[in-house]
Amino acid sequence: MNETLSRAVFDAQVRGLTERLLTFRGWSLFAREYPVLDVGFEAEGRTPLRVRFDCAGWNEKPAAIQLLMLDGQTVTYVPLDTSGLINRGPHPISRRPFVCLPGSRDYHAHIHHITDRWENYKDKDDFTLGGILTKIWWTWGKVKGWAR
Repeated sequence: MNETLSRAVFDAQVRGLTERLLTFRGWSLFAREYPVLDVGFEAEGRTPLRVRFDCAGWNEKPAAIQLLMLDGQTVTYVPLDTSGLINRGPHPISRRPFVCLPGSRDYHAHIHHITDRWENYKDKDDFTLGGILTKIWWTWGKVKGWAR
């Protein structure tokens, strides 16, 4: 993977994370410097969630996505998400909850999805970094167990 190209694709895709959008959605931006995109979600009555994307090799390779608490500690428990997008796990490799969505390295490395190649998604508009981040945020907002 050409790092210069990877950085350019990353920069183009995170450019849309404007202050206006972040404020509107209740997102906190911890980092958006290649190769890391690190965003926290907060909303009234919900348990905050932070997601950190390691985008080295993006978008030839899917992002490594970590689920974190706002203070940066690894999430060890997530509520039941019937859609399966935020999977309670444990993931067979990382041994922790994970994002089970195309564009996540954990998804593509999982035994149930190894034949579902990233190449099938990487050029689709809803599988940009912003699209993946929005899908995670949307799921976090809908899952009842995240409500306090």
